[in-house]
Amino acid sequence: MIPRNSALFSLAAASMVFFLAAGEPARAQEAATQPVPEVPAVTYRLGQFKIDGSGDVSSDSQELNIRAQVRDLFCSPGFLSAEGRVAQEKFRHYDLHRWGAEMGTGWALDPKTDLTASVRREAVSVFNISPDADLAYRSVAGLNGIAALGLALSRDQRDDPYRTTHGIRAKLRGELALHALGSDASFGRIDSDWAYYTTPWKDLTLVEHIRLGWMENFDRTEDVPFFERYFVGGSNTVRGHRGRWLSPRDIEDQFVGGEIQMFNNIEARWPLFKERCRRRLSAAVFFDIGRSFRRFSEVGDFGAGAGAGLRYVIDWWQLQGVLRADLGINLNPEDDDSSTHLHITFGMPF
Repeated sequence: MIPRNSALFSLAAASMVFFLAAGEPARAQEAATQPVPEVPAVTYRLGQFKIDGSGDVSSDSQELNIRAQVRDLFCSPGFLSAEGRVAQEKFRHYDLHRWGAEMGTGWALDPKTDLTASVRREAVSVFNISPDADLAYRSVAGLNGIAALGLALSRDQRDDPYRTTHGIRAKLRGELALHALGSDASFGRIDSDWAYYTTPWKDLTLVEHIRLGWMENFDRTEDVPFFERYFVGGSNTVRGHRGRWLSPRDIEDQFVGGEIQMFNNIEARWPLFKERCRRRLSAAVFFDIGRSFRRFSEVGDFGAGAGAGLRYVIDWWQLQGVLRADLGINLNPEDDDSSTHLHITFGMPF
């Protein structure tokens, strides 16, 4: 097993390599005027005020995120942001309700780079726990509070957030949840997200996307709560597999999540009927690989999927968004996971 300090150093070093690689791409066009550190499903703009919306709906879980941001405060590079989140899950062994908010303030280091400090407070209720539920669920039964401080560095050089043909988007974020802040669990995490876009031929855009994450408990916390852990599989990670399927399991194959995640997506995109549809409709083929793990010594045996999809950009007045459909093929089926998965959702995966 890799020592904790060595593992943290290795992951941080890899993350910084991804971020520092975000220099000017060989054929980059002019970047978007406003940095977009995430890939929201729907965006509404009014001057320097922006609202993003994203969410997820399935038979087992539903989630909605709303984020507002105001830039160029008092003619300075400063900005303020606020994000609200509500979610619920209903699985065989437990039910979960989650709600909370994250407040942030930051500074634009240049037109493409943001430094953001934030504080997150959330309440998570875990109930209707079955008698044979895993300890990961039973140990957090009832109402749980999470309070954490975050620091993020993001850089966005994409030519367009929804019809990207060239550029790089990178984000490195650390977060620390502490009992001293009123959190019921103490843990730290480092996440890096990096995507590179290039168009080597006239209408064919290639995308490489890598996401790494690592978290660790400390102080009086024996384990990171399962609802804070990483789950891989589904519409935004490895699309050939069912949601959560590439995540650690415990007794009776109950998904408990991992403290480490690694996945890589490669995608080719091209417009369909570009003159008639004004580049709103596009097709894609993709290959995904990844998994989440409990320990560094367990890293390996990644799940993989490939497939094809369609994207349609909604652009009406100041409202923008993407409707997406992906059909993923499971390249290494495990247990009773099906061989294909159809994902219909709002928002680009990266």
